[in-house]
Amino acid sequence: MLREGRLIAVSPCFNDAVVSCAGLLAARPDSTVLTVYSGLPLAPEAGSAADRCSGFKNGRQAVLDRRARNERALSLLGVRGVQMDLLHDAYLESGEEGRLTGALASALSALRPRVVLLPLGLHSAAHVRVSEAGLTLRALFQRVEWIAYEEVADAEPGAVQERLADLLGRRILASPLDVGTEVDVFAARQRALAARGSLALDPPDAAPGKAPGTAPGALASRPERYWRLSWRREKG
Repeated sequence: MLREGRLIAVSPCFNDAVVSCAGLLAARPDSTVLTVYSGLPLAPEAGSAADRCSGFKNGRQAVLDRRARNERALSLLGVRGVQMDLLHDAYLESGEEGRLTGALASALSALRPRVVLLPLGLHSAAHVRVSEAGLTLRALFQRVEWIAYEEVADAEPGAVQERLADLLGRRILASPLDVGTEVDVFAARQRALAARGSLALDPPDAAPGKAPGTAPGALASRPERYWRLSWRREKG
């Protein structure tokens, strides 16, 4: 069982948390989805190849579209959404590189979580950065329960095992967590499927710079997987 109280799901990009954690979020009305890379590029020419392939004129138009779809999905889940407004790599401006850890610390402090869901860090450089930033901040939030979720994406074979082994080598134990008792409710499951299905019209490359892959709507039946994180004390 997860700890009672406010649950914050950290989503690197739009839709990541919805696609990967929808069932759990739908079952926890105290949940908030915190989207990290949600900023609007200011330069009119800013954009990615994925944006253009998806029919957007520029990155600003693409981000606004993703924001709208993300908000619709969150409303179907009945959870709150908060944006950190950092720029994704595809739109990155000088000076943004070092802001992630501090910005994430401030956002979590303001939200006062009891449970934090972090991406395991499998799919892209952005996911890895967000995951690592969360692990770094853990010491500032001692009374928070830290849970890693497996991003529902086409990661390389063995990526999960490699990531878990990497964490263990750093004395971070990731124990499989069964949240079945939290999400095995018909209404919650229906809301989760509706939220995921609402993303089916989204361009298949929801994260800028991502190679073409499976659209979110096609991932609705993928199981949700979670790990409870604990930190082993150093001997000595």
